[in-house]
Amino acid sequence: MKVTLVVSTLNAGGMERAVVNMANAWVARGWRPTILTTSQRDRPVAYALDPRVVHRDIGWRRDPHDDEMDHASLNAIFGVLDLSDPPYDLMLADIVLLVMLRRAIQLTEPEAVVSFSDVMNIRMLIATSGLPFRRYVSERCDPERTSIGPLEPLRRRFYLHANGVAAQTDAAARHFERLGARCSVLPNMVLPPPPSPPRAERDGTRTLVSLGRLVGFKRLQIIVRAFAHIAEQHPHWRLDIWGEGNQRGFLEQLIEQLGAGYRIRLRGHAHDVHAVLRNADLFAMTSSTEGFPNALCEAMACGVVPVVVDCGSGVRTIVRDGVDGLLVPGEGPALFASFLDRLMRDDDERQRLAACAPEIVDRFSVDKVMDRWEELLAS
Repeated sequence: MKVTLVVSTLNAGGMERAVVNMANAWVARGWRPTILTTSQRDRPVAYALDPRVVHRDIGWRRDPHDDEMDHASLNAIFGVLDLSDPPYDLMLADIVLLVMLRRAIQLTEPEAVVSFSDVMNIRMLIATSGLPFRRYVSERCDPERTSIGPLEPLRRRFYLHANGVAAQTDAAARHFERLGARCSVLPNMVLPPPPSPPRAERDGTRTLVSLGRLVGFKRLQIIVRAFAHIAEQHPHWRLDIWGEGNQRGFLEQLIEQLGAGYRIRLRGHAHDVHAVLRNADLFAMTSSTEGFPNALCEAMACGVVPVVVDCGSGVRTIVRDGVDGLLVPGEGPALFASFLDRLMRDDDERQRLAACAPEIVDRFSVDKVMDRWEELLAS
């Protein structure tokens, strides 16, 4: 099958990694996938892409050339937009992108198109209206905890015109089914970690790891405050926070204020995630919302026990509370610290949970997830 995957970029991120994994899996099965990005330009792809996968970037910019305004595409797009309705006038800023996207998708001659993320899903469905191939959208967030504001009416309308909506959890699928969309549950696949050398000797040091962008909704200040609260009781433990983002300055100041700089380190971008995780003892996540977080899955695949704030159906699908990790039923640093303290004190419980964590690789294996995608696209 010829399938085109539409996404904004292939920079570092969980969604982008999922797109690359899907394309690689499909080309290995003899399909002909194309990844179409809108604004990657000359930036390198962040993940290893099979050379048999076609990657095209449409090079969208705000100052288009005249020849980018294909009038047939423009007329088709205006045909589905009612610009007298306030939400639709928000699409005027994207009209050049919509025209370019329609033409670029047509040139890939797909049998099916899959787009990723809420706003790009709306763009794809508007841009491809009336074209003769099947159209699917992949929702990456928890719709009960996130909103796209004034674009929400557009999502509700155009998702009804998709051949299928791929949600990552049962709860997310029920949300869109209530709006009348045709939904399937399709979580991220979890790849087995690569073979690794023996764990490095660290003189008894234990490491709590957080892995992700340093941005507001990750609420990393909860991890920092929680660890600082119990650090004196656990002198052999340290906290390593991996990632970059606009919260770095705030976190640096907080760590200095708490006087914990020698035990809490901001390590920057993790170039080898598995190298980080193979030497970790606990994994922490305190986000306000998550879809189906790859970092959490990767930690468990490496046998690292997660302590995770219960921030929605995604983490509840991944973590089996008390079996392969702990779900924290609240958001404050003191509560989170009590769950960390429990596992930092109890090697036996930590090892019991760690023994079950890698089962996630089988629960969400490449074959299981891609078989469900193929069933959806062939239906």
